[in-house]
Amino acid sequence: MSTKVKITTLCENSVPYPANGVIGEHGLAMLLETGSQKILFDTGGGLTFLHNVRTLNIDLHSLDVLVLSHGHYDHTGGLKALLQEYGGNLDVYAHSDIFKAKYHLLEGKEPKKIGIPWTKEELESWGARFHLTRESRELGDGVILTGEIPRREKAEEGTAKGLCCREPDGSLVPDPLYDDQAIIVESPEGTIVLLGCSHSGLINTLRYVTELTGKDRIYACIGGTHLVAASDERLDYTIKELEKFHVQKIAPCHCTGFRAAFVLYQAFQDRFEFNAAGNVFSFGG
Repeated sequence: MSTKVKITTLCENSVPYPANGVIGEHGLAMLLETGSQKILFDTGGGLTFLHNVRTLNIDLHSLDVLVLSHGHYDHTGGLKALLQEYGGNLDVYAHSDIFKAKYHLLEGKEPKKIGIPWTKEELESWGARFHLTRESRELGDGVILTGEIPRREKAEEGTAKGLCCREPDGSLVPDPLYDDQAIIVESPEGTIVLLGCSHSGLINTLRYVTELTGKDRIYACIGGTHLVAASDERLDYTIKELEKFHVQKIAPCHCTGFRAAFVLYQAFQDRFEFNAAGNVFSFGG
């Protein structure tokens, strides 16, 4: 693929220095642009989405499609603003479990709702056209949505502590977060993976990417790695496995956490770049 690829981080927990007017929030949204497509990946928590889009002089009227990485509020909170500001009638691709009632359980506190803030029917009334499936799918030339990611790495089990979903009988059970998915895009340099939160596990995700693409190398990983609470053993394992994919650029953010980001920096040095709101990554010249 010879098409240039551009990725702009619209929403993220932090801002670069100088911030150039963008503001941070707990959330993530990235805009993927190829030669023929403009794909929005998540919408942040909702507080900064429109502000940062305007500050960065980005026109989303020509947006082709929205992809939701999973059904947590910090990735879907800007949905209403997006649909109402840019006219709706937008194709939205997501996993079949995206609208499950999701909660965060903290000891001694009431369960906190952390799912999509609106119902499917409300979002459809504002112009969303949902395409929900567990399967992977092509989004265009050189762009693939992984769909549900197989969980095979034992070292990545049990990373969703306190995350639950409500069953039809009203009970709260651990949320397997099967709705977690990533975007794959082929660039002139190689395969790029855009990560929402990597609830499936970063290495599980990358292994599945190589299955879908038939390629054993991954040029770049950009986005949330969900290593914020990772143990030393988990971090050591992750870095060792990442090297097997010959990763040349890693730009973690959001749910990665400061400690894990520092460990990744130590391991990858000039191949590391901390992602923040307003950052732009260009591939192919």
